[in-house]
Amino acid sequence: MKTVFVSEISYRKARSTFERLSAESDFHFIPVAEDEASLALAIREQHVRGFIADIHPYTGELYQSLPQGGVIARFGVGHDSIDKYQATANGLWVANTPGVLDNAVAEHAVWMIGSLARQIHHAHGTTAANEWKPVTGIEVRGRKITILGCGRIGRSLSAKLHHGMGMHVTGYDIMKDPTFTAEDGIDHYTTSLDDALADADFVLTLLPVLESTKHIANSTFFEKMKPGARFINSARGALVCENDLYDTLQCGHLAAAALDVFEAEPYRAQDPAKDLRSLPNILLTPHIGSNTEESNAGMAEHAARNVMQILTEGPEACPNIVNR
Repeated sequence: MKTVFVSEISYRKARSTFERLSAESDFHFIPVAEDEASLALAIREQHVRGFIADIHPYTGELYQSLPQGGVIARFGVGHDSIDKYQATANGLWVANTPGVLDNAVAEHAVWMIGSLARQIHHAHGTTAANEWKPVTGIEVRGRKITILGCGRIGRSLSAKLHHGMGMHVTGYDIMKDPTFTAEDGIDHYTTSLDDALADADFVLTLLPVLESTKHIANSTFFEKMKPGARFINSARGALVCENDLYDTLQCGHLAAAALDVFEAEPYRAQDPAKDLRSLPNILLTPHIGSNTEESNAGMAEHAARNVMQILTEGPEACPNIVNR
């Protein structure tokens, strides 16, 4: 029986899947604490070759503890919490689970757009506090939304918004000549950020975090959005300069914003004087975009299969390695 460690957070999300895989295979999936020092020690002591990681960042000991040919499989798509340079230098493979969470993240983005349009978070809070404060919302049909990042999740979202809700969708990305189908629901595509932001009623980002995109949503970015627009981040917290977003919302240039991801998680204000939680025109959710029963089961299955495939058949058999 080969032991594979699983981040205890990931394990809790899909316990039944990991238990089934342990029963069906020669691999035993065991939940472990995420802190790097104790994790690395346990890996060495138990001669573990595979680890399934959640979003906790790893910076050093993990990469020295796994043997050459070992695997770090992300429970999810994003892998910026894994240092691919260190992993590669130590002969480790890093894999992710593309495609599994696309619908979950896209659906959650739809709910955030709708909540901002009708101020659901405000209405719930005041009604639950025994206050009767109905506020006027907007309808999204006919409104313009820009989606920054036209990958699988972006296209899934655009289809839902265009075909299901009658919104006009602009897609923004760095691809020069992307191929879209009518099913994708993208009415206009641009590689100009200024063009993408100029007349959008909603701007939603699904970009990856790169040197070129870190804090891309900053004061200059928000100034280019039209007054009264709404901003949503469904991708990664590092895309947004949270202090600049606070200033933009407080001064009223933007009507509202919704964030599912943050620079520090659990959320911690980057400046105590600019705590987003103190604003009435923001909706905050605790990184739950991909956290559904269906998505968690799929991520567990795919992450585990990545580990098993690499360790039994070799890396050439696994299509999801991100550090070849």
